[in-house]
Amino acid sequence: MAAERKGLEYAPAPESTAVVHLREQYGLFIGGAFVSPRGGSWFKTVNPASEEVLAEVAEAGEDDVDRAVRAARDAAAGWQKTPARERAKVIYRVARALQERARATR
Repeated sequence: MAAERKGLEYAPAPESTAVVHLREQYGLFIGGAFVSPRGGSWFKTVNPASEEVLAEVAEAGEDDVDRAVRAARDAAAGWQKTPARERAKVIYRVARALQERARATR
């Protein structure tokens, strides 16, 4: 029996963070880039199963929300002019990226 098991290796469990590289800190994603919060507030995200700190995340304040809304409105004009087929490709790529990284939040 031991000979049968020798050499068997299992892939990491889906909830394992071993397959995902997490940064120590994540800013706000505004205007196509990660930026620090203007108010300087950050909070720690914690794995509830192990109480391990996963990362620090920026906490958006009112100024940050206003900045994000302005950036979104500026981007909307170009997005609306993009053909539907191209918009669908972008949305699909974003969905796939989220799906691939979903195991980091488990």
